[in-house]
Amino acid sequence: PTFVDVYSEVDVYPEEVWSAAGAYFEAAGSQLVLPRGRYASARALVAQHLPFLTGYTLGRVCHILQLALSKRKLLGYVDGGIVPYAHSMSMVRARCAQQRRPLPSGGVAALVAADWASARAMLREILALRGTSPLPLSNIKRLFRSLYNLELSETALGHSTLTELLNDSH
Repeated sequence: PTFVDVYSEVDVYPEEVWSAAGAYFEAAGSQLVLPRGRYASARALVAQHLPFLTGYTLGRVCHILQLALSKRKLLGYVDGGIVPYAHSMSMVRARCAQQRRPLPSGGVAALVAADWASARAMLREILALRGTSPLPLSNIKRLFRSLYNLELSETALGHSTLTELLNDSH
């Protein structure tokens, strides 16, 4: 048995696997909701005896899931589960990022989204206030809201995730 690095971005699977997987996920539509974790989702898919997964170990199916989520965009996340990409928040985020608009606020009054200049300046200020103590990624948006009454919207600034935004050279 060979170790499978489920985080590897190297796609070693034939295009037929991806075509069949894409067709399966698309046909399943909103009816398909897999558990959030790759391992639990892989087990659920293997239990269905899907022809396109025949012969693959559980480790390989975990890797296929990772690639389907990250690289192939066949799957995404919504409400704690893995779903076909067309039904996912991942797709909503990507579309909002392409259109450079904030995510829908779900009926709640939305704050004004920070532009690049204010986001940069305020992030520098927050980091200066913290000094050398670490700043958890999960606190950054909350701090923007509480300190500046602004929303740090990664999608309004053209990114699907906060990590992508913070890694941008702007």
